[in-house]
Amino acid sequence: MKRPSEYLQSLGQRIEEWEYQLDRFQHRVADLGDQARARADQQVAELQALRNELKDKLAHLEGQGEQALEDIRDGLELAWDGLHLGLLTARAEFEAKED
Repeated sequence: MKRPSEYLQSLGQRIEEWEYQLDRFQHRVADLGDQARARADQQVAELQALRNELKDKLAHLEGQGEQALEDIRDGLELAWDGLHLGLLTARAEFEAKED
């Protein structure tokens, strides 16, 4: 099992990579029609809100002890999985529209 500081750093790196993928997604949907782009923008806003919640939790945990992290590690992983899956779902939906 990773030490708390290693875990937080790893999750932070995953979020940074996710943000890069989200940025790429936003650039790809910029050329879609108005209706599709509006739907993509809505999904992006929802994903960004989830990301902000996760980053807030991480910031709070950085000042807490090891036990606090252990208590909510599963919740953080579920939040990460939801965020990651949300982006994959959005990408799949709009990549299909591009074909």
